[in-house]
Amino acid sequence: MTAGTAFLVLSLIFSLAAAFSWMRGKMAAGKALALASFFAAVLASAWLFWLILHDRFDIDYVWSYSSLDLPLVYKISAFWAGQQGSFLLWLFFHAAAGAALALRARLGNAGQAVFFFLQALLAALVLFYSPFAVTEGYAPADGAGMNPLLQDPWMAIHPPLVFFGYALLAVPYAASLGALLSEKADSTAWLALARNWALIAWALLGAGIFVGAFWAYKVLGWGGWWGWDPVENSSLVPWLAAGVLVHLLSAARVRSTNLALAHLSAIFSYALA
Repeated sequence: MTAGTAFLVLSLIFSLAAAFSWMRGKMAAGKALALASFFAAVLASAWLFWLILHDRFDIDYVWSYSSLDLPLVYKISAFWAGQQGSFLLWLFFHAAAGAALALRARLGNAGQAVFFFLQALLAALVLFYSPFAVTEGYAPADGAGMNPLLQDPWMAIHPPLVFFGYALLAVPYAASLGALLSEKADSTAWLALARNWALIAWALLGAGIFVGAFWAYKVLGWGGWWGWDPVENSSLVPWLAAGVLVHLLSAARVRSTNLALAHLSAIFSYALA
């Protein structure tokens, strides 16, 4: 087991333990385990950065997306150039949000439990699609390098914006499900917190779409106002859903008849992400 894999295993274990602690109402233990899970995710992310910056081409992910002559800015963005690294980035942002939520404990026990179950699922996904897999049999002298089309400043910031938005959409989802599981479906206490996080997520997704679209039109020369490419749509649909969510969360604070729709919107927004 590599060091990166060990950190991911620890993040998974701590996330599950935090979820069970919040479920049982043990707030102090839940906070400590949430911070431990975040720290493990930070170490896993830092380890992948170290592997990339030190040209460890015996790691298959590093070999696939980096090379000796790759400029530093693109070596950094190689972290999220592939699916495995993008999932780890998603886990990092999710764990950071989880640590912030745990410190303030505003989600309630059920909501916190839901959030950290989601974090455990993300950690398991990163373990399954691990960026720390070792190249079998030999250590290449150089890597395959990054696709030249991706070597653009706009693509260096597009994925972090999008995945940050995806991660934050888990907060209104957990707040909604927490209210439902604690038999407080008609409560409006969760709306203000959910709206604040949903608004940030919506803004990040919008910024990510703008940056990604600008790159596509500049580098690929796409015509028209929208290319209807699957990658564009996979960002557009959660952004549209998040916009609806922000509206419904505001409306439900004024008129309780919108509460059921707010719950549905929170669930579907994260499901689409």
